[in-house]
Amino acid sequence: MQKRSGILIALCLWLSVRKSLALLPNESDIIDKCILNYGGLTPETAERLGRFKDWSVDYEEIPCFTRCYLADMFDFYNNSTGFDKDEVVQVFGEPVYNACQKKLELPGSELSSCQHAYEGFHCITNLENHPFTVIDNMANISQSAKTAMKECLQDVDQAKWKSFTAYGDYPVIEPIPCYTRCFLDKLHLFDQKTRLWKVGAMRQHLGVPAKGAVIRSCHLQRGKDRCATYYKQFTCHALAA
Repeated sequence: MQKRSGILIALCLWLSVRKSLALLPNESDIIDKCILNYGGLTPETAERLGRFKDWSVDYEEIPCFTRCYLADMFDFYNNSTGFDKDEVVQVFGEPVYNACQKKLELPGSELSSCQHAYEGFHCITNLENHPFTVIDNMANISQSAKTAMKECLQDVDQAKWKSFTAYGDYPVIEPIPCYTRCFLDKLHLFDQKTRLWKVGAMRQHLGVPAKGAVIRSCHLQRGKDRCATYYKQFTCHALAA
């Protein structure tokens, strides 16, 4: 988690809040060093760093910043050997590494080390919160459930995918309407005859509810429509203690 927080800070850095950030040891000095040739940490360079994910896939706005920062801050990148697979997997997960593998492996002479570091890390940061990557990294979820979740996302306008991460906070209103009903129906977790949830199968596929959790009233939850009802009842099972 310490590595992740440092990366997030570096990519979302703003001069106005610099003093309040919980930077990793020496991180501030390293950032200053890596952008020294571009005027140091100014409002302009801070804004450019904050747009890191929006930079072109193959064009680094602050040349060689990524190589400099990664090499001095983390164990998963070395100027000579490039990205270390085991370390990348440990920090970001195997699905992210696999998706970015071609960009993370050492290239031929046609690509500079600066460009290699940038393209590889740019790929990682853009995929880390991709819904499919988040799903692949979910613990206690069956492969069937992961497949169902991905299939249901395919039916959703990609503009709404950015709302996927909100599910982790269990908001009152479902972030992507009818998404929960879609993957629950694909897993056949609701018995249409008895109008009750198949709790054992739910626990097997989705890891909820917790054993011993009080869920007697969950099936009584109601929403404005069937999709909202599915979401409310599933959330009840997931949060039950």
